[in-house]
Amino acid sequence: MFTRIIFSLGVLAMLVAISCDRVPLLAPTNSTVTLDAGSRVVETGGSTSLSAMVIEESGTPVQNGTVVRFTTTLGRLDPVEAQTRNGVATTTFFAGNDSGVAEVRATSGGAGGSSTTTTPPSNGGTTPPTTTTTTTNSNVVLISVGAAAVETVTLRANPSSVSTGAGGTVTVTATVVGVGGRLLSAIPVSFTATRGTLSGTSAVTDAQGEARVTLTTNGDTDITAAAGTKTATAKVTGQPGPAVALTCTIGTATTCATATVGQTIVFNAARAANSGTLTSAILDFGDNSSLNLGTLASATNAPHAYSSPGTYTVRLTGTDANGESSTSVQIVQVNTGVGVTLDVTANGSSMVTAVVTVTGGTATQYAWTFQGTTANKITSENTTTFTYTAPGPQTVSVTVTLADGTTRTVSKAVNVI
Repeated sequence: MFTRIIFSLGVLAMLVAISCDRVPLLAPTNSTVTLDAGSRVVETGGSTSLSAMVIEESGTPVQNGTVVRFTTTLGRLDPVEAQTRNGVATTTFFAGNDSGVAEVRATSGGAGGSSTTTTPPSNGGTTPPTTTTTTTNSNVVLISVGAAAVETVTLRANPSSVSTGAGGTVTVTATVVGVGGRLLSAIPVSFTATRGTLSGTSAVTDAQGEARVTLTTNGDTDITAAAGTKTATAKVTGQPGPAVALTCTIGTATTCATATVGQTIVFNAARAANSGTLTSAILDFGDNSSLNLGTLASATNAPHAYSSPGTYTVRLTGTDANGESSTSVQIVQVNTGVGVTLDVTANGSSMVTAVVTVTGGTATQYAWTFQGTTANKITSENTTTFTYTAPGPQTVSVTVTLADGTTRTVSKAVNVI
């Protein structure tokens, strides 16, 4: 009989031990749970760690092995239950494909994010003390997932202007920022434009929080980018394209089609009346030399002389901020030089005939001088006659005025009969 009693007590003790093993260890009454997340912002499909610290009413951590249960309104947790070590239990939050705000909660038994306050009687003990429970929500964290995490969106266009003539393509970049200035990746951004064509109406942010599309347009265009509930705008301005004008002169001549080696040609470079703002203007003289005229804000004169004969193509190229360019051209024929020769013949009866020949240039006027007389004269013809009053050796001179305003003077001796 005694043996049976001992056996029964042993079985009972074993059953109690088994029962104790199966019952989870929970936090004592009035314990508090404080939950923290590695990040309060998570991209769709992302994850973050969670840690719950459980403290007893006395201020000490709960016993190791105390079970903490985790719940969430969005995404999932793994594990949903974890045991404490040094008062801390951990789990991992996994965001799904849906954007939103996940409310994650940690509890252990009746312990959560609330505090209990007992107020003693105020009338000498006749009134029983009151107990107040204040919810602090320390056991709850809110995690923004995907687009719900977006705090601000900024938008920029580069370049910020295009030609109204040829149009242009700009890169549109949206930057998505979350709580605490964090750059958010994997966030879908939608784009719209009031003009032109977008390469896509949506894009996803990269690791730097940026989403990009391109816009091809030819005028003022307003662009909008939206991520979550946040939007941003940018503007592309249409500007006239570049237009330049190049003219040139030689002396008093209004053209520069023909010049001689070493002769100074003045090139005039200017923006045309309908031109947009230039970022650069290059004047190429065609002889392996050029001049940078900057933005060509005002018309500029550029003198130049050629050291070798030949045909030269002179180009003025203006470029704007969009990389569009315009060119104006002058063709210059450079000769070896102007040759002037004079032939004077005595015809008898003291008369002489003078003929001047101009090569490599064009003469506009001939000024004749006859030695020993004041009977000088100016003609538009290259030949003239003159009668001396006495025979003997004489000298005839002529000054030829060329089309470029320069002059050449030659003389010839003759024996008057």
